Amino acid sequence: MSNELFIPIEWHAFGKHSPLDYRIQHEIHVAFTVSDIVAALHGKEIIMPLYQPFSGYRCAMASINGQLVELIETSLSEREIWGEGIFKDSILYPDASV
Repeated sequence: MSNELFIPIEWHAFGKHSPLDYRIQHEIHVAFTVSDIVAALHGKEIIMPLYQPFSGYRCAMASINGQLVELIETSLSEREIWGEGIFKDSILYPDASV
């Protein structure tokens, strides 16, 4: 979702029986890139545990001061991720035709 502050805000679509936390399914969240995701998560309430959906990209979600925050550690560019993206055939998008 775009906004005048250029802060990345996402809405996700979930299936009827999604196991993800209710807050992830019903609240918007901001996303920030961090250089050390393990350190950034230390002491936080973890909402979505750290995982690597594809090579070179790790993410997790935490509640920070009551706000959902997605933390991302990657050395990949936005173009590498979303252009002809390496996300294809990943655990997020297993169908190569995406």
